[in-house]
Amino acid sequence: DPLSVPAFPMTPWNVTRFIFTILFLLFGSLAFLPAPTVTLFQIKVAATEYGHWFAIASIALIFLGGRRAALDTASMIIGAITTVLLLSSSVRGSMLASELPAKFDAAIPATAGDTNRGGPPFSWSRLWSFGGPAAVESQVIEYAEHDDAKTSLDFYPAQGRNPAPCVIVLHTGGWDSGLRREFLAFNHHLAQRGCAVAAMDYRLAPRWKWPAQRDDLIAAIDYMQGHATDLGIDGKKIVLLGRSAGGQIAQAVAYGGKKSAIRGVIAFYTPADLFFAFKYAKSSDILNSDNLLRQYLGGTPDEVAKTYEGASGFQLARDTSPPTLLIHGKQDELVWARQSERLDAQLETVGAKHFFIELPWATHCFDYNFNGPGGQIAEWAVERFVERVTASP
Repeated sequence: DPLSVPAFPMTPWNVTRFIFTILFLLFGSLAFLPAPTVTLFQIKVAATEYGHWFAIASIALIFLGGRRAALDTASMIIGAITTVLLLSSSVRGSMLASELPAKFDAAIPATAGDTNRGGPPFSWSRLWSFGGPAAVESQVIEYAEHDDAKTSLDFYPAQGRNPAPCVIVLHTGGWDSGLRREFLAFNHHLAQRGCAVAAMDYRLAPRWKWPAQRDDLIAAIDYMQGHATDLGIDGKKIVLLGRSAGGQIAQAVAYGGKKSAIRGVIAFYTPADLFFAFKYAKSSDILNSDNLLRQYLGGTPDEVAKTYEGASGFQLARDTSPPTLLIHGKQDELVWARQSERLDAQLETVGAKHFFIELPWATHCFDYNFNGPGGQIAEWAVERFVERVTASP
């Protein structure tokens, strides 16, 4: 009886293969779908910046076991769709990179002293690399002390260059957490390429409110300048690099006009306008943003308007502001990409030199994978930006 014998026999492998292809499809879908929780956001970083590695497993599921049943056919179709999703970030990164050098050169022109080092913004071979930059031995420096709070930085000396420009790096963490020892590969790479790096701690909310963080950055700059000879740096060639909360601090200090040694500021996925941030903040969002802003700034914009203004790069931008490099993921769930889009427009309005790279596939912390599509493009842009803004005497 044909009704008693399945035309397409089911096996444990059929079912297991199908389940895994569905799981990979859900994972790959995060390359385009929002991630409304912290856990899903972290998974999304993996899907977008490490997706090419997971694509190998997806391809393996397509071919392992062949097509002997209807469920196998479904698994192969789903696997093909998933592979496209997992490779999409790299493909879009490659497409963006092809147009990047010309646009960057137009916005931040080369100078006579620019060595124009570095390769292309994106490399498919590097994408599949396990390697990273050679480690540079760092030293811990206590640069300031406030009451019982000591603030320290990790100093990575420039290799093969003295005196060298110095990049001061400010960490992520929503102003109430975070450590200076993050994105270490980036610090080692810059030091290997002839730029000293000072990755600094700063005082955290809610105990320490703004402008304590501004004062910490200024103190770190003063320390680096006061010990420039011993550290092998040029105290007149300092670039600030901040990620997320650290980018807000870097922008506010750079645009505040108090330090002429600041040659440029680099901000990754940064809330540039804290008025704008509070306007759209909700206690129910992924970071409980309104609480973060209140505890960091000491109240609402109505209560402490001057504090919000002094902490917002958007409000402080002038035609005299140092050159700015902005990098933001269009799909950032933690800091809305509109923050950098609006600052880009504001810098254009006031006539300040700047360049904005918006990564269509990327979310927050897209540079976590140094060799991923976001990491490669960010590293290329930062290195070239630092070289150009510090090239003149």
